[in-house]
Amino acid sequence: MMNARARRVPMVIGTVSAGVAAAILLVMGVIFTAVGGIDYTSYTGRAEAVVVEVITERNTVGSGSDRRSRVDTDTYVGYTAEGQEFGRVLLNGLNPDSYAEGQSLTVAYDPANPGSPVTVASTEPGAMDTFRWVGIALLVAGGVVAVVAVVLIVKLVSGRRARPSGPAPGPYGYQPQGYPPPPHN
Repeated sequence: MMNARARRVPMVIGTVSAGVAAAILLVMGVIFTAVGGIDYTSYTGRAEAVVVEVITERNTVGSGSDRRSRVDTDTYVGYTAEGQEFGRVLLNGLNPDSYAEGQSLTVAYDPANPGSPVTVASTEPGAMDTFRWVGIALLVAGGVVAVVAVVLIVKLVSGRRARPSGPAPGPYGYQPQGYPPPPHN
C-alpha cells in the first residue's frame, strides 16, 4: 500500500507539467499573435532584386533519442529603390528562405524606409492572419492548461491542510485508546 507522500508524487509531477505546458503555450501564443499583427500593406514600393547570399545554419539540440535539428536560413538581396542602392539586405516576410542565390525576384518595401524589404506575398491584406488565429488558439489552450494547473495546486495545498490531528482510525473503524469514537447523529 502506498503512503500519503508516494500518492502525492504523481500529483506534484502533473501539476508541474501542467504549469510548464501552460507557460510554453502562452508564450508561443503571444509570439504567434504578435506576428499575426504585423501589417506590411503599407509596403507599396516594388523593386527587382537578386538574391546575393543565402546563409543556412543547422543547430542540433538535445542528445540521444531526444536529439533535434533546427535549420535557420537568412536570405540577403540586392536591389535599387527610391534612388538608393542596397547591396546586401536581409529579406523578411513570408517564406524568404524559399529563394536560391542568384535568383531574381520582386521585393516590396515601405517608401519611407526602402532599406527593409519583404516578399511581395507578405503585402497582401490578411497575409499574416493565419499566425494570429494560431496564436489565439495557443492562448486559449494555454489558458485552459493554466486553469488545470491552478486546480491541481489547490488540490495539493488543501490536501495538506485537511489532515486530521491525531492518529488515523485503524482498520474496520477501530479507534486507538484515548480517542473516543465520533458521535452518531
